[in-house]
Amino acid sequence: MRLDSALRSARSAGRPIVVPYLMVDRRRAGRLAPTVTALRDAGATALELGFPFSDPIADGPLLESAHERSLRDGTGWRDLLRALRVTAPILPTAVMIYANPLVHRGLDRSVQELADAGATGLIVPDLALEESGSFRRAARHARVSLVLLAAPGETRERLGTVARRSRGFLYLVSHYGTTGGVARGSTVDLRPLVQTVHRRAPALPVLVGFGVRDRESARRARAAGADGVVVGSALEEQLRRDPAPGAVARFLRPIASALG
Repeated sequence: MRLDSALRSARSAGRPIVVPYLMVDRRRAGRLAPTVTALRDAGATALELGFPFSDPIADGPLLESAHERSLRDGTGWRDLLRALRVTAPILPTAVMIYANPLVHRGLDRSVQELADAGATGLIVPDLALEESGSFRRAARHARVSLVLLAAPGETRERLGTVARRSRGFLYLVSHYGTTGGVARGSTVDLRPLVQTVHRRAPALPVLVGFGVRDRESARRARAAGADGVVVGSALEEQLRRDPAPGAVARFLRPIASALG
């Protein structure tokens, strides 16, 4: 199933939308399939597959170190394509990748290669709305949903524009700062932001990310009206602590159940 249809189906059925994030890493390739299967069985709706980059400006310390580890392990473009061929038959998969690797390889070529390997979504965390035109065209041509991110400080007018141009879902950043922990004073009331998106793009699911790490943070996102959550840093932390499929499932299941 494609990313957009999987999320719409879950939303219309009243099922929680949970999208875990995994960094592609050549060293972890052997356990990718059982990990993704465990996430699916624990309630994941779709998957974000991260591609390592040397300057991941949106990522906090935990995921930044995951980028560094993956690059040290020699992870490259072919590893990403191989990973997609593993994950896409298990869960609809979006690739989270910074703009530079796509542009360096050739934007149209890169997005088409991702689509051919099974990606049905694309998330570019350092892509500004004003610079998204060529990315949206490349994604549309490859039949990939380009998911846009919205910052907490967006004006309602700009947020509405981002929502109308996003495909698959809108990635709503829950706080000021990078992924992972929420710094004191950085929390934001997400309710008016979610309401604006639902008014301007009623069919588009809103997923909250950055700082979603447990049952309580998932409940807060749901209470704000979000359709689901993205879980990244906390899952990476779990994989470092215990990567066994059963442990991964036990980590994600309470987050999924908190959204129900």
